[in-house]
Amino acid sequence: MTKEGKIILFMGSKGGCGQTFISNCIANYLASHSALNILMIDMNFGSKDSRIIYKISEEDVRTIFDIKDDVKNLDEKILKKIIVNFSNSLNYIFPPLNYDISKKLSFKLLEKILKILKRSFNLIILDCNFYIDFNINSGSLFDLIDEIVLVSLPNIISLGNLNVLLKYFLNFKEYLDIKVMINKFNLRPALPFSSINNVIKYPIDLFLPYDKDIEQLYVMKGPASIFSYNLRIVRDLMEMSKRIEEEVRDLT
Repeated sequence: MTKEGKIILFMGSKGGCGQTFISNCIANYLASHSALNILMIDMNFGSKDSRIIYKISEEDVRTIFDIKDDVKNLDEKILKKIIVNFSNSLNYIFPPLNYDISKKLSFKLLEKILKILKRSFNLIILDCNFYIDFNINSGSLFDLIDEIVLVSLPNIISLGNLNVLLKYFLNFKEYLDIKVMINKFNLRPALPFSSINNVIKYPIDLFLPYDKDIEQLYVMKGPASIFSYNLRIVRDLMEMSKRIEEEVRDLT
């Protein structure tokens, strides 16, 4: 019997929290430093960020919205047409640029897509914002994933939003494995650790520092390039990647 892969969704408590940076770095590290078959899916519809990071010049790269809503005939061969393969073994699905926000995804189609992909990939990493769930017709993306990583900045607005998200998932999606990351804890305006623990009544898995040079390297040379440096932020991302690898291996 073929074991299915795991789906982890990275989501920020507000814009600019860094879930895209974190998820791309982890996907690249695992693709290069593990035997796992990794797929990264950018679901930030209408955003060109990932194309810039990966230097994809073709704006007409095929996306999920190019797949016809034909659940019965959908197969792996069709899905391969929307996957971009990189030299470091990372596989990637880019978001549509010309995205009509009024257009809804079919839940049945998305469910079938992820079900097929889970048979081919050990780990699927999704990067998206909460609003995407309102654009899925007749179902929720959160019913299709195994784990969610909530990323927050250490300021009162981000942490307040994080509390709202935690309440939602803990009340309605009890089956989800939820992890919390505090990003850029060393930047102002940041609450001290003791205050953060008072605001967030949930275990925090990682405090990730900010490093300007690493962020610039990420933008200029891509996510995989940062792992040549022995810095706190790089070591933390490596350790988180290794924990994810161990969890996935336990499932296979």
